Amino acid sequence: MVESNLPSVSFSEISNTWILFTAALILVISLVEAWIATLIYYGGVKSLKKVFKAPQNLIRSHVDYTIMTALLGVAYFSIVHLQLDIPKAIIALLCFGAIYNPFGFLLKSINPKAGQSDTVIGKIIVCAAFLPTTIGFGYIMIEVMSTLLSNG
Repeated sequence: MVESNLPSVSFSEISNTWILFTAALILVISLVEAWIATLIYYGGVKSLKKVFKAPQNLIRSHVDYTIMTALLGVAYFSIVHLQLDIPKAIIALLCFGAIYNPFGFLLKSINPKAGQSDTVIGKIIVCAAFLPTTIGFGYIMIEVMSTLLSNG
């Protein structure tokens, strides 16, 4: 067996590889969602339609997870290429947010009334769901721009 210098992911220690692992995980989730939606719309699988009552939200989740995959890939390779030192809390927030943010659409595909709130508290909770990804991507991209500007 050839020894490799490739990074590995450790679930006990937060590192940049969490970002790449999360991207791979959510792309697999996205692919499964795409197949389920295909089976509902084109395969006419009624049992899936009973579970996913609002399949348009399943497609929204699929698209959102696919976008998150691309954004996580850009973030990861920017960090590696520019040798950025990103705080572990930012990495954890980003990974959590990338999984959690599109998950709302998945829930709404099963229960279309999920996440609907007319209360101020309910609206705050829904809006707060965007904070982890905003903070994570925002921090990393500001670091990217800062590094590129300071090197120029």
